[in-house]
Amino acid sequence: MNAKPSIFVVDDDDDLRDSICDELERQGYKTAGAKHGERALSVLRKGPKAPDLVLLDLLMPEKDGWQVVAALKGDPSLNKVPIVLMSAVPPEATTLKAQGVSAAIPKPFTMEELLFVVTRVLPQRA
Repeated sequence: MNAKPSIFVVDDDDDLRDSICDELERQGYKTAGAKHGERALSVLRKGPKAPDLVLLDLLMPEKDGWQVVAALKGDPSLNKVPIVLMSAVPPEATTLKAQGVSAAIPKPFTMEELLFVVTRVLPQRA
């Protein structure tokens, strides 16, 4: 039996982060989250296992999304984790590729739109 894919959600909007986690769990994913980039990096670095996907807001206090992307890509235990950015102003596709980001979804989005992106980006399970 395969383990549930794990998704780590980073967003400073508590309601949005909680609703994303709730919906993903209803869809069969395991979730965890953090309110800002510094906390996310702390949790991810201490975790026993890297998540299967990180959903990451760009505009946050303490460390913004780009700083978190750089830290994740610079960490050998986390640099292969796919990242999906969530932002009211999503970056250009060329910027995403240059930074090693898998995709971006513009805010506001529906849960159906988010699930579409998640299923497209998550590595296929055996």
